[in-house]
Amino acid sequence: MEKLQGLENIDKFNEFIKLTKAALKDEEKYKLWNASKSMYGIYGERDKGTYMVRPRFMESKISLDNLIFFLDLAKRYGDKRLHLTTRQDIQLHGNKKEDLVNLLKELKSKGFLTKATGGDAARAVIAPPTTGFEEEIINVAPYSKAVTRLILETADFMFLPRKFKVAFSNKEENNLYVKIADVGFEAIEKDGVKGFKVFGGGSLGINPKEAIVLKDFIKPEEALYYVVAMRNLFNEHGDRKIRGKARLRFILIRLGEEEFLKLFNNYLDDLYKKVGDKYKNILLEEIEKYKNPYEVKAIKEKFIKKFNIVKGKIEGRYGYYIRLVKGDISLKEGEKLVNFLKNLNYKVEIRLTSHQELFIANLKRADVYALENLSNKYSKKRFFSSLSCIGNTICNPGILDTPPILEMILNYFKNKQRLASYLPKIQLSGCPNSCAAHQIAELGFQGKRKKDGAYFNVFIGGRFKTDDTITLNSSVGELKAETIPLFLEEMAKILKERKITYEDYSKQDEFIELVKKFEGVI
Repeated sequence: MEKLQGLENIDKFNEFIKLTKAALKDEEKYKLWNASKSMYGIYGERDKGTYMVRPRFMESKISLDNLIFFLDLAKRYGDKRLHLTTRQDIQLHGNKKEDLVNLLKELKSKGFLTKATGGDAARAVIAPPTTGFEEEIINVAPYSKAVTRLILETADFMFLPRKFKVAFSNKEENNLYVKIADVGFEAIEKDGVKGFKVFGGGSLGINPKEAIVLKDFIKPEEALYYVVAMRNLFNEHGDRKIRGKARLRFILIRLGEEEFLKLFNNYLDDLYKKVGDKYKNILLEEIEKYKNPYEVKAIKEKFIKKFNIVKGKIEGRYGYYIRLVKGDISLKEGEKLVNFLKNLNYKVEIRLTSHQELFIANLKRADVYALENLSNKYSKKRFFSSLSCIGNTICNPGILDTPPILEMILNYFKNKQRLASYLPKIQLSGCPNSCAAHQIAELGFQGKRKKDGAYFNVFIGGRFKTDDTITLNSSVGELKAETIPLFLEEMAKILKERKITYEDYSKQDEFIELVKKFEGVI
């Protein structure tokens, strides 16, 4: 997006609040506001006449007091729920236009900005919610924090050709989002020295592309140079005329890997010459002042082995993933969680994940069990932690309303819990835009509409456990929405009878044959 006349100072949050207020009365101001609102995380909700607001969360953390604050905002302004996203954000839905100024002011009073959380800007910086808490190579929290500060403190990461995404991983097991990022950093250890392997040029959506390796190893304090250099390349070479080809990956596709790397390295060299130690010093300062309560030596012990529980570095401390259906926290569920956490006589942390979850870190063993039993709405099996995009009743470009379709699928297995335990987590996107990341799912579904109803392409076959570039899922067939539970049930029976894992079965030709079997059903 090009900066329009009248939006010269719109990168300042107070100026945007003023513009929002003026847009309520002045038609010309409204046009400017409407052109810039998405870069401040405000989106119209299809035909509802209301708006979604997406604040930015530093290090994907939210304190207990701020969780209470957000629940109160949802109660007073929105549709009485908090929606957890696939990019470590919380979205406030159902807000009236006349309430937006007060809502933005209240957010700012608590230190929350919506700058660059949508539109053609640098989005939330992804980092594992477990970083700093679990065994890892590098605690990447201060690095993600430094990048976020840079995005918020300058105008450089707004008015880009399209969205721009940065990701960090604290170890190899958590590196998937790094390998589909515009620029991503995987913590590695080489010859006893810790640093990052750098990836770039990746993203999902129509014509997706895996990120390529930009550098096999860099010192941790060099990370900001790679973010800024890639931003500069993207800003000057991204396609501003054809929106469908505006993402950074299309520059990589157009130039090829060799020429893209040459171009990137030119921008990187120019940046080092221009700014010297500037970005190195910013990072070193951030790292020096960062305080992590979990920096202790891990102690080996037996621990609760479940998909939603993580062992911490501190003896007898655990992390627990809370997954609610559709990623929504109702006021009732929110109040229940708040009261539970208030009654703990020690400190825990609440973190947002990239799978529409809350991660509660630093729990004692007894409290893990108590939290797990707090609500029957928490997902206890991997399959029931499946997710979908927000759906076309809210999303303007959306094709299908995926949340009720996901709910229909999960409800089918409500009384078939043993069969459900054999199934993988599924991810449903309602259109090719990949908001549910079906191309990196264990089992992905991409929605489309035909004359006789809703259909989904079935996505499998990705290779994600690799040292370098991954391979994304691809489509192997299509199923009508109503057929998906029948397909999953048949697959679960096969896995049960043969005592085979989904991971092994999905690699066999028989999996595709099963998809073909159900293509014509219903």
